[in-house]
Amino acid sequence: MDRDYTFNCLVTMPRHELEEFSHRVVSRMVPEESMKEIFTFEHDNSTSEDRKQTAQLDAMLRLVAVALGEVQYAFSESENAIQNCQRMQRLILWHSYAILFNLEEAVTLEQHCELAERLVQHPPKEALGWLAILSKLLQDYSELAVKK
Repeated sequence: MDRDYTFNCLVTMPRHELEEFSHRVVSRMVPEESMKEIFTFEHDNSTSEDRKQTAQLDAMLRLVAVALGEVQYAFSESENAIQNCQRMQRLILWHSYAILFNLEEAVTLEQHCELAERLVQHPPKEALGWLAILSKLLQDYSELAVKK
């Protein structure tokens, strides 16, 4: 299996390929109706810049959580279900780290991959479980950035 989206794979793949494929995967995993719901903000959240940023952060976390939650269902019937789920979870976690939250300057790819690998070994079954884990992951990134 060439593309397992572990550290060794990610550092050798062209960036544009990773970006394109991860966007496609996230788009496939999150139904359009869910996407609209996630990114519909209440008027209160758009009145101040802080509230707006908080609402956007929350929406991005929910987007990733839904995508990760759907992976298990999408690949549960495949021939190598566990490996396929882990591959796609790694890719979506990379998408979150590099694209959505743009954390590459704060946390190295190697550090991200170490944290992501722990998560894909014992993933939650649904999006709500992923939401708590992703919030913790952002906290872990913050702690790593402070140590830097």
